[in-house]
Amino acid sequence: MKIPIRKIWDNRFLLRSIIHTIYFNFHYLPFKQACKLPVFLYKPKFVKCKGTISIESDNIRFGMIRLGFMHVPIFPNSGIIWENHGGKTVFQGRCNIGNASAISTGKTGNIVFGNNFFASCGLKIVSCHQIRFAENMVIGWDSIVIDTPFHKVKDMNNRQVGKGYGSVIFGKNNWLGNRCIVLPGTKSPDYCIFGAGSVSNKDYSSNPTHILMAGNPLTVKRTGVWRDTGVDDSLEYENLHDNQTIE
Repeated sequence: MKIPIRKIWDNRFLLRSIIHTIYFNFHYLPFKQACKLPVFLYKPKFVKCKGTISIESDNIRFGMIRLGFMHVPIFPNSGIIWENHGGKTVFQGRCNIGNASAISTGKTGNIVFGNNFFASCGLKIVSCHQIRFAENMVIGWDSIVIDTPFHKVKDMNNRQVGKGYGSVIFGKNNWLGNRCIVLPGTKSPDYCIFGAGSVSNKDYSSNPTHILMAGNPLTVKRTGVWRDTGVDDSLEYENLHDNQTIE
């Protein structure tokens, strides 16, 4: 969908973010890709810009990845925080992460965003090991995904308890409800719904597909259900707040 330049101006994109967007693309991407400006950032705060970014898609195009744009007015219009101390980030297609969000990647962090990733607002991602989102991932308000607790836990003999980190692997067509907490070691099957406010920290991938899990501890509440991903959530939000987004 083409958006007139006037609409981009109305969003204050050119005023607030175009310089950061140009810097980000040419800093991280090969020249031929960067010229297409595939990554848009709105009101970004750069803490560290180390590490690498790659786009694994046969159709790299203008604005296919959008970070920090306003989706939910009841959350602060604070854009996105980008912090990378040397890790890797991979985008496998379209990605849309809304306002008041943050992505923090450590020296050994690795984040993969599958095609058609959408997070409405308030998302916090922290990776010092590995986080992988498969295609058609949808995340509700104010959720956090983290693959390390940062702090070591020791027993009375000063021996470390556990390894202190764990891969987070989501299956295809997953949906996190509002305020979900995803901890190290979480793995999910395809077509899995995480109920609002749920806490996950285990390998659930042996569960059947098309399930709803909720609670703390997280348990299967319903089977034979799935979130209809036939509706493009990003376009749905654009229709609601079309004066605040860019395609």
